[in-house]
Amino acid sequence: MLAFTYKLTNRKNLLFLTGLLTLFVAACAPKYNPTPAPDRLLPEIETRTATFNSSGAVIENFYLNFVSLGNVPIEEYGIVYAFLPDTTAVNLVIGSSYPTAKFKNAPRMGANTETFNVALPTGMHALSYRAYAKVVGGEVRYASNQLNKTY
Repeated sequence: MLAFTYKLTNRKNLLFLTGLLTLFVAACAPKYNPTPAPDRLLPEIETRTATFNSSGAVIENFYLNFVSLGNVPIEEYGIVYAFLPDTTAVNLVIGSSYPTAKFKNAPRMGANTETFNVALPTGMHALSYRAYAKVVGGEVRYASNQLNKTY
């Protein structure tokens, strides 16, 4: 037994056994195989026709339609609108001088509606509006369609 211990602890054999043990541990270690992160899918929305009260002087409801909710959480969504003297094209974006009608309920696929009762101002003759959805991180998606109504 003493001879075996002497041979095992011999410097040459000890280096060989250490190398063999390292190779064994490296070969048996679990492999890291990362899965790619899913693509960022943002919501897709459409602006739908608003409804007015019987006198036509008040916007009662705004409507929008989610074609897809995407996989990025939605922080806020609604309608950005503008009252104008005529139906000139304007770039309706949130955070500008145009007011927004923020929906209170959680977004859902398909039609979403909210009651606002916004009075139409005097001296203006057109309303332009467009749906938007703001996702976590601050990015804003707008509906590809913008609707106009003269009154």
